[in-house]
Amino acid sequence: MKAHSLARSFVPLTLTAALIAGCSGSSDDGGTGGTSGAGGPSSTSGSAGGDAGSSSSSSSGATSGGTGGASSSASTTAGTGGGGAEGGGGADSGTGTGGTTNPGSGLGSGRMEGSGRSSERYETGLVSRDGTPYVLITNGWGPGFGSHTVSWEGTSFTVESMSGSAGSMGQPASYPTVFCGRYSVMEVPDCGLPAPSRSITSLRTGWRWAKNGNEGEYNAAYDIWMGNGTRLQGYLMVWLRDPPSYQPAGQPNAAHQGVTVANVPGTWNIWNGMVNGLPIVNWVRAEGNDSYEIEFDVMDFVRDAEMRGLSVPGDQVNAVAVGFEIWEGPITNLKSVDFYVDVN
Repeated sequence: MKAHSLARSFVPLTLTAALIAGCSGSSDDGGTGGTSGAGGPSSTSGSAGGDAGSSSSSSSGATSGGTGGASSSASTTAGTGGGGAEGGGGADSGTGTGGTTNPGSGLGSGRMEGSGRSSERYETGLVSRDGTPYVLITNGWGPGFGSHTVSWEGTSFTVESMSGSAGSMGQPASYPTVFCGRYSVMEVPDCGLPAPSRSITSLRTGWRWAKNGNEGEYNAAYDIWMGNGTRLQGYLMVWLRDPPSYQPAGQPNAAHQGVTVANVPGTWNIWNGMVNGLPIVNWVRAEGNDSYEIEFDVMDFVRDAEMRGLSVPGDQVNAVAVGFEIWEGPITNLKSVDFYVDVN
């Protein structure tokens, strides 16, 4: 039986000068980071969770947490220059269930700038791809976090090593992430997000990742924050990998299993519910049907949710992020090969 867990990006980061909080995901809002909500068996669902200082979205359990998290002594890394194009994902990367090609970007051919390597629990790296800025966060937020070493070049990053375990309430140990927009830390890269949904013609994104032999308890997921440009109001998540023992927030929606999304390859199982008191909609690949590369328009998922009556509040796309929620180590050389966001 799979367990639910309240997952993700509770990022209690001390950045440059201030600890930034949560539910708003905003550099305008101070406060403290939050701890997780509760885990539970797969027959229960999440409800509320966390205080205003938490910024988690992914997965939920029967009850929720809510105490603030302590600050850390993380630093911000600006990077040490540019690298060449990132190559393929290695022997394990595969092609997954595909994705349409974006001729204007081309996964695997981006000009990467900003590199670093850190074993700090909370570290940020300021990076870019083809001149567009992004932020990398190492993000070892869970109470069961042990240690990790993460390296990066542009929007490509590698979890070289990671140890840890799920928290007592099912929390992931970490969620190393790279993002565009207003997310869970002070830095807000000038990448075109946040942006009003009505003004967006297209919001193309692509991601390629490689498991490199890691078969354990982690997902590979998009995390899309909806809101008013400053305040976080709801979450959309796209899981390209469903791990053996953990599930997204909410419950599987019986009316929306094995569905397709217009202009997006593959089929999806939809889970929806509440986490941290905010609505969340998850599109999830079936377990064992990992997708290692995809390109799509984020607005197609926004429209899909609306069409199904599952839309979340918020008239702006605040941020688009990708990363790995890791419940249990060890993890070795799990790699995000390439990621981009193209706002039009």
